[in-house]
Amino acid sequence: MVKLFVSVIPSEISKLLIEYFSKVYEMVEGFMNAISSLNMVDVQNAYKHLEDSIKLDTEADELRRAILEKLSSDSVDPAVRSDIARLLRMMDKVSEWVKEALRYLDLVPYLEIPQEIKDSIEGLAKLNLDAVKTVREAVEELVQGRLDEVYKHCIAVERIEEEADEIMHRGRRGLLKYGPRIGNPALVIMLRDFLKALENAIDYSEDVADTLRVLVARAGSRT
Repeated sequence: MVKLFVSVIPSEISKLLIEYFSKVYEMVEGFMNAISSLNMVDVQNAYKHLEDSIKLDTEADELRRAILEKLSSDSVDPAVRSDIARLLRMMDKVSEWVKEALRYLDLVPYLEIPQEIKDSIEGLAKLNLDAVKTVREAVEELVQGRLDEVYKHCIAVERIEEEADEIMHRGRRGLLKYGPRIGNPALVIMLRDFLKALENAIDYSEDVADTLRVLVARAGSRT
């Protein structure tokens, strides 16, 4: 199914959408790079990646606000305007939860926590990157009018979210196993919240995918 989506969303907004989703992807990639650097005991580079991610999050926020301004000033179908605004809200939640995870990574003594818990954190971080990459690709297909491809990407995000549930379960099990050895109750709580922040980010990526499906349905109904 090939549709001319440009008739639904002005090209300037389409370009900004792609730029915004790419910026969020770069932000999440920075977080993943920080994890990878810590796993190699490269603390200096880890903090550099964290700083870069925070900067990218600010740039993404600026792009999101620019899109919302364009939506209010351009002639866009009210239903589509509402869907895009929801799409932006959900993607903003993704970046907010990744930013929350960034804060925990800065707070917890990552190199000292049990490997089993680190594996869960890294696994969720990788799935976050996969999920954001997939929704970014879905948006690129959307603005090109390749609606069948958008749907395939949305299905892929659902599978990522299911895999994340399994890793989150292992993470909780690890906290129960190693909690007494960690000793510090505050650290156990922070590690739990760290894992939950990563899980929440993936859940919101699935919400983004659901909104994209709605946009696909609207685009298809107009042709």
